This record gives sequence, C-alpha cells and structure tokens, in this order.
Amino acid sequence: MTQTQMVKLLGVSDRTLRSWKKNRSNLYTLLDRLDYKQSEELLAQKDNMHIKKLLENQDYFQDYRSFERDLFKFLVSKFDTNVLKKMAKDTALSQEARARSAYLYTFLTKKPMKLSFSLSKKVGLYHERKQESGDGLANYYGLLSGVDANRFNQYKTRGNN
Repeated sequence: MTQTQMVKLLGVSDRTLRSWKKNRSNLYTLLDRLDYKQSEELLAQKDNMHIKKLLENQDYFQDYRSFERDLFKFLVSKFDTNVLKKMAKDTALSQEARARSAYLYTFLTKKPMKLSFSLSKKVGLYHERKQESGDGLANYYGLLSGVDANRFNQYKTRGNN
C-alpha cells in the first residue's frame, strides 16, 4: 500500500506516517505490505453492513452472479457466526432478511434456531430466485431456495464461481 493510500484509509497525516516509519517500523512495514483493496474491505466489515447487504439483497444486487460471488466470499471468510444469530432476532431488519440470516446461521453451524414469525410469502435466498430448489433447510425457514451446494463446493475448491 502506498503512503497516500495509508493516509486515505487511516485518516492520519503524512507526518504521523513518517513518525511511524521511524518509531514503529513493524507497524509501518505491515501497513506497507497490506493490499489496499483488502484493507478497505476489512475496515468496512466492522459495522456488518456487508452482511446486511447479503440479507437485504433486493436493495443491493441486480444479478445473481454478483450476489453469489459476495455470498461465497462471505461464507468462507473467518467471521463470528453469532452475528448471523443476532441478526435473525434483529427487528430492525425485514422478516425476509431475518429468515435468510437464520438459514445461513444454521447452514454454517448445523444448529437450528427457532424464529418468532413465519413468512407469509416464500422468498429465495436471492430475491430473484422464484423456483424451489428442494433445499429442506431453506424450506424450514420459509425460503424457496438456499445456497447452491455444488457451486459453493466449486468455489471452495477453485476459489472462483
């Protein structure tokens, strides 16, 4: 990462970075070796907005491939699954998003959770998916479809979709 990118990302002055370079060389070396784009993504994760985008996907995604790419990247990342459990109980989210959150929590942990509501109209994990996939776990949470296991396994082994 360049010094300009560090200033932009961390919100510190050039003078502070020069000080770090002299007095905290390990920290500066670490920052220098980090990828700017990955660092931006990691800093954006602190507010769980990336998870909310996946759960409320009708507001953020227009095509299935980009949704699937972000979903798979999220599923293989090292994150605390209890965040999904909390989001399933968060009444600020729509019922569809809460059902999707409960589904993903159970998909990852194999621990079912009870929802305090049931969906009046079934929706897919991705909002445009209208056909049922035969995924019993998704059906349990009132969803038409869930994670495509074949494509997810392909992503895990090859790193792409």
